[in-house]
Amino acid sequence: MENKYPVSRIGNSKSPRLVILLCNPGGDPNYYKRLPEYTMGRDGFYSSSGMNMHVYREYCAWWDNLLRKTDKYIADTDILALEYYPYHSRGTNDIKNWHWDKFAQRSLAENKKLLLRHIKNGVPVFGYYPGLWLNDPDVGAVLSALPHPQFCKSRTGLGQALKLKDLENWLPKTGLDNK
Repeated sequence: MENKYPVSRIGNSKSPRLVILLCNPGGDPNYYKRLPEYTMGRDGFYSSSGMNMHVYREYCAWWDNLLRKTDKYIADTDILALEYYPYHSRGTNDIKNWHWDKFAQRSLAENKKLLLRHIKNGVPVFGYYPGLWLNDPDVGAVLSALPHPQFCKSRTGLGQALKLKDLENWLPKTGLDNK
C-alpha cells in the first residue's frame, strides 16, 4: 500500500520558540484510516510539509498528552516538531537515507536546515527521540555542543512517562514563558 499520509514536521517552522526532535515512523501506513492525518485530510487540515500544532493536537491524543506539559511555558503555536524519518513512512528499519524515497530524503535535508537555523537563533531543543539526530554527521556535533539549557536529551526507554518527566523538569530552565 502507498504511504498516503507522510509527515515531515508539525508546527511552526518559521519562528518557533521550542524545537522537539523525533525520529519514529509512528503508525502502520497499511492502516492509514486509523491515523489522525486521515481525519485531518478529510477535514482539510492535512499537509505533508507541515501542519499546525494546535490543530494537530485536537486530532492526536499522543500529541495532546505531550503538549499538556508545555502549555504553561509556551503556546503550542510556537513549537516545531521535526521528524528524522517522515512519520508513517515505509522502510524505517534501514536508517541509511540513500535507500529512502525522495520525499524522505528531501524531508530530512529540510529538517536539518531548519534545526541548524533555529539552533543558531538560540531556540531551545528537546530531544524526545534524539538518537538519530545525535548520530547524524550534519547535526550531531552541533547538538552535542549545546549547553544544557538550550538542549535536553530525554531518557531512552519505552513509554512516554520518562520522556515527559524530562521535558517537564527541563522547561523551567529554558527561560520560556507563555507570553
